[in-house]
Amino acid sequence: MTAHTCPRRGCSIQVPDALFACRDDWFALSRPVRAAIYATSKPSKGFTRERLDAIKAALEDWEGADR
Repeated sequence: MTAHTCPRRGCSIQVPDALFACRDDWFALSRPVRAAIYATSKPSKGFTRERLDAIKAALEDWEGADR
């Protein structure tokens, strides 16, 4: 199984590639952002504009929560 580091700034937890973020950081995201990440997470489609927009929204959501 391959893994990556959770994308939230300051988090060093390794998560399986099938998941976007570690459990705590995933549930720290708002429901609409989680829904957008999930809806755009089709590996066969790669990084579409919608996927990139969803990732940007997640990073902004976390940044707002960290203030």
